[in-house]
Amino acid sequence: MSFDHHQLKDALLGRLSSVGANEAWRELHAAGVTSLRIPEARGGLGLTFADAEPVLEALGELCLPTPFLETGIIAAGLLARSPTPEGDVLLEEMARAGAVVAVAGLESADHVSALPEGDGWRLRGEAKVVVDALAARTRLVAADAGVFLVDQGAVGLSMRPVATIDGRMAADVTFAGVEAGSPIAPAFDLALARDEAVAAICVEAAGLMRRLVRDTVGYAKQRRQFDQPLGAFQVVQHRLVDMNIQARRASAIARRAVMAIDGGLASRARMVSAAKVTICRAGRFVGQSAVQLHGGMGMTEELPIGRCFKRLTVIEGQLGGADHHLTRFSVTGAAA
Repeated sequence: MSFDHHQLKDALLGRLSSVGANEAWRELHAAGVTSLRIPEARGGLGLTFADAEPVLEALGELCLPTPFLETGIIAAGLLARSPTPEGDVLLEEMARAGAVVAVAGLESADHVSALPEGDGWRLRGEAKVVVDALAARTRLVAADAGVFLVDQGAVGLSMRPVATIDGRMAADVTFAGVEAGSPIAPAFDLALARDEAVAAICVEAAGLMRRLVRDTVGYAKQRRQFDQPLGAFQVVQHRLVDMNIQARRASAIARRAVMAIDGGLASRARMVSAAKVTICRAGRFVGQSAVQLHGGMGMTEELPIGRCFKRLTVIEGQLGGADHHLTRFSVTGAAA
C-alpha cells in the first residue's frame, strides 16, 4: 500500500469514527470516495480497483455497513468497463448525488434468464438477499445474457423484504417477465465483477479481524479475574497470539487477491478463491474467539464485537463459501 493509500485510510478513519451507519454513506460521498472508480468524464476520480483498498479497510475496522461494495465497486466497475448511454447517465448520478445501486444475480444460487423479445429482453428468475434492493432506485441484474438495468417500478418486479443479521435491509427479488433494454455489460464481464467483489469483502473482513484483535487485547488488559488482568493468564495470551496470526494471514492474502485482479483469468481465480477460503476460516476463528473472551458482553449491542462477528458471518457465506471456493481453486488449478 502506498503512502497515499495510508493517508486516505487514516483520513476516513478519522472522518467516520463518530458517525452511525445511517450517516456513513453520506459522509463517504462528501469525501468523494463513492465515485472513486467512476471515470473522470462522468464526474468521478477515474482510479483503479486497487485504489479502493483503503476505503474497504477503513469500513472493516469501523464495522460500518454501507453500499460501497455494491455501488462503488461492482456497479461502478461494470458500468465503467462497458460505456453505454444509459450506464453513463447512471454513473453521473452516482458521482453527483451519491445514488445507490443494488446488484442482483451475482450469487451462485441466483439464476436470472434473459430472453430476447422484439427490440428488448424479458427477465425471469429470482435473486436472493439483494442488499439495498428496497432503497435503490436502480438495479443492475446479472443474467445469463449479460447485465441489465432495471428501475424500481418495473412491471413484473416483486420484492420480499429480508433483514440481514449484520443490520442491513435486503430483499428476495423475483423477475416475472420484467422488460429490459439492451445489456449494459456483457456476460463475460461478470466473472471479473465477482472476483473484484470477493477480493473487496476479503479486504473488509481483514479490517474487521484487526478490529476484533485490538479490542480483545484491550479488554483482556482491563478485565480482572482472581485479582489479576485476564490477559495475565497464559492460555488467554496464547489465544490472543493465535487471533493475531490469523488476522495477519487474512490481511496478507486479501492484499494478494487485490493484486491478482489485473492478472490472467486462471491466476486471478485461484488467488481470489484462496483468499476467500482463508478469510472464511480465519474470520470464524477470530470472531468466535473474540466473543468467547468477552463473555456475554461479546454479543451485546453496546460493544462492536457482536456487530463485527455478525458481519464476518455474513461475509463467510457471501459470494460463495469455503467449499465453493475450494472446488473452484481445484478445478482452476487442474485446468491450468
